[in-house]
Parts: sequence; structure tokens; C-alpha cells
Amino acid sequence: MNQHTVFITPDAIGEVRRDLREDLLPLFAEIRQILEENRALDLPGWGALGEWTAGALYRSLIDAFVRDTEAALGVLRTWEGEHLRFAEDNWRVAEELAVRRASRP
Repeated sequence: MNQHTVFITPDAIGEVRRDLREDLLPLFAEIRQILEENRALDLPGWGALGEWTAGALYRSLIDAFVRDTEAALGVLRTWEGEHLRFAEDNWRVAEELAVRRASRP
């Protein structure tokens, strides 16, 4: 984000959307991919006793992390694609209306 942006403007909201799209969404997608790739261990894995104790816990944690990552991606996509776009559009319209009203005699 531009560190010189001091005021909330449609452009500033657009910068937040770009940061989400270009930085956070790819990061969370990469995290999800890493978790998916590490769901299971190659043989010999945990071994017979380890599978019964640590293996089940490990898979449970990875599954929880994947669900949480999916939830975060869903929220970020909604912010970037809907909520912040809506805010950006509304802010632009509000500024235009304010300028029109201020320019009336």
C-alpha cells in the first residue's frame, strides 16, 4: 500500500483490494497447498504405534488447518471481490454527489 495515502478514498480502497488480491490471497493459497501436500507421510510413516497415536492427531490438525485456511480464503475473496468493491463504488458516488452539491449556487 502506498504509505503516502492518508485519506480514505476510492483509490485507497482499491489499493487494499489489490493488496488482498496480489499478496494475501496467493499467500493463503500457497499455505493451503503446502498443507494439502503434507496430509500424509510416506512409508514408513509413523509406524504401527505412532500411527495409532501421533498419526491420527497429525491428520486431525492438518485437516483443521486446511479448513481454517479455506475459511480465511473465503473471507478474503469476499472482501476483495464484493465488500471492498462495493465500498469503493459507494465512496466514489458519495464524493461525486458531494462535489455536485457543493458546486450549486
